Amino acid sequence: MEMETEQVVIVQAQPADIDAVLGLLEDAARWLVSRGIDQWRPGSFDRHDFAARIERGEVYLALVGGQLAGTLTLQPSDPLFWPDASDDALYLHKLVVHRAYAGRGLGQRLLQWAERTTAAAGKRYLRLDCMAESAAMRAYYEGAGFSYRRDLSGRSWSASLFEKIVGGFDPHRVGLEYDARQR
Repeated sequence: MEMETEQVVIVQAQPADIDAVLGLLEDAARWLVSRGIDQWRPGSFDRHDFAARIERGEVYLALVGGQLAGTLTLQPSDPLFWPDASDDALYLHKLVVHRAYAGRGLGQRLLQWAERTTAAAGKRYLRLDCMAESAAMRAYYEGAGFSYRRDLSGRSWSASLFEKIVGGFDPHRVGLEYDARQR
């Protein structure tokens, strides 16, 4: 079932949301491991790091009917994966859709929201990375209009870097609204 008719509300995560964010990430890590995908490991998410990201306003929650359906992080820089990049981009990380909402188009809608948010911030690019070995994730982002830029390797990982030129978006066209009010 597609989510085109369901309203998705994006809110900035607050300090009280840390357990919900980490719980969603841990669930996603367990799901990935259960399928033999070595992307995130359960227990690998640093609470202090995510608390700092929330304090900086980088973490967002996707709510459907008031229920947590997903999360994503938008960062102003990404020196690990894009060390020489100009400052004309936002960087998407930790895009997760709760398993109850999987396969319903929520991931695409969150990508569209991130694109729109990036454009509204006056940035030219939305950039992200995924596991280089994951043909499915690479195809997902390419199907969403992201362009492959290069692979980058560390000691125990290899990532594919993608970017998308963003422009003006009509928020109602993708059925999302952003609630900037404090919760």
